[in-house]
Amino acid sequence: MKKILLSMLICGSILSASAQATDSTTNTTVTTTHKYYYYPSSNIYYDEASGNYWYWDKGSSQWMMAQTLPSTITLQKKPEYPITYNGNDPWKNNTADMKKYKVKKNGTIKIKPKDKD
Repeated sequence: MKKILLSMLICGSILSASAQATDSTTNTTVTTTHKYYYYPSSNIYYDEASGNYWYWDKGSSQWMMAQTLPSTITLQKKPEYPITYNGNDPWKNNTADMKKYKVKKNGTIKIKPKDKD
């Protein structure tokens, strides 16, 4: 009887450990790299693969995603810069992008080179 109980206890422990290992592997987050276009004159991101735009909505004070831009936003397509971002929210790097692709008062873009390490 003791051998049967011990066997059941060992089998239960093994099954429990394998179930925990499975749970930990399914909870991992996979980030995918996307190519976006950034339009610094309009401060808009565009995902060519999905056809979605990301733009800052002043009314709600947050970034919005849409297939078409609202009529209140004018997209200035030139210049455009390809940006590779790991994830689905390219606007999370907006502060750095605005610094890198700074729009001057005359409308031209001054690209800040990357710092050398």
